[in-house]
Amino acid sequence: MRVTIWDLPTRLFHWLLVGAVGVCAVTGLLLPIPWLTWHFIAGFLLGALLLFRLVWAVFGPEHSRWTGFTPSPAAVILHLKGVLRGHPPRTLGHNPAGGLMILGLLLVLSALVVTGLCALGGMFKQGPLAFALSFDGASAIKEVHELLAYLLLGMAGLHVTGVLVESWLQRESLILTMITGNKDLHKGDMAPKPRHRQAFAAAGLVLALGLGGAFALSKLPPRGWHPLEVPVAYTDECGSCHMAYHPSLLPAEAWAAITGNLLNHFGEDAVIPNKVKAAAIAEWLAANASENWDTLAANRLRYPDASASRPITGNNWWKRRHRHIDDTIFHQKNIRTRSNCAACHGDAADGLFAPQAIKIPKAPL
Repeated sequence: MRVTIWDLPTRLFHWLLVGAVGVCAVTGLLLPIPWLTWHFIAGFLLGALLLFRLVWAVFGPEHSRWTGFTPSPAAVILHLKGVLRGHPPRTLGHNPAGGLMILGLLLVLSALVVTGLCALGGMFKQGPLAFALSFDGASAIKEVHELLAYLLLGMAGLHVTGVLVESWLQRESLILTMITGNKDLHKGDMAPKPRHRQAFAAAGLVLALGLGGAFALSKLPPRGWHPLEVPVAYTDECGSCHMAYHPSLLPAEAWAAITGNLLNHFGEDAVIPNKVKAAAIAEWLAANASENWDTLAANRLRYPDASASRPITGNNWWKRRHRHIDDTIFHQKNIRTRSNCAACHGDAADGLFAPQAIKIPKAPL
């Protein structure tokens, strides 16, 4: 007799989780920065799935509840001894060792989502935590996020190995069971209890509250960034020759060095005849320099030896971030120079430089 062990919501959760984790791993560890857009999307999906699983562990069917993957240490040891002997005790749902692994995976995944939201909020000024976190704090949390990612990969490898070993020892495919949801009921096995009738309503309510709360928080002003009104004089004078750079890209010392030596502006004469206008531009740039912002660019492009002779593209961090871009792209007629940030960054004028706003042109054939 075959019975349903894993209901459809549990199976959908499992395989969507596998897909989301796979996308996060590939885009976060292997692909260049523009792919982080998909990393964020998969991360948000992962968070929603974990919210659902939290509810399903309370209201779902018997083997999907907390009791199914919170075994006693004695039960885990007994099961592992059975594995070593080649005859582990059969269970309908998660065996004790597998249940413990599932609990560990859920905890690590939850920590990954939280640390990912922290990094997104503090470093890119996006998401529900953008209002609360500084760049430096988020950068430290990002390191934890990366360590957790490698821990998760190791745990996932152990989980898959355990599934394959159990399938071989029990002579039944646990992977197929998670696809169909069905398993043979042996003599002495108890048919699983059905889920609570209010399960779907509870899951929907928690998801709605969680996602609604996250959306509401994401609308709060981000910490360390604000919309900036750009003087017409700056756009007319500086923007006529190159993009009008956001003042957060350089510290006040660098802006003072640049505006104080416009006669030799990176090898060109950029003197503004109207002294009052030139002074107003210099004052505005200094007042809104990188010291007044907490964004990615403001923190990474800030350097102590800034001067009129060193362009933004001379910064070592800038070089590392752009090392994968083909040189021929920078020399296209519509780009012309490495310092034309707006050619690839759709939000360069706002000083945010979010991964979602990056669109790198194709190299000429």
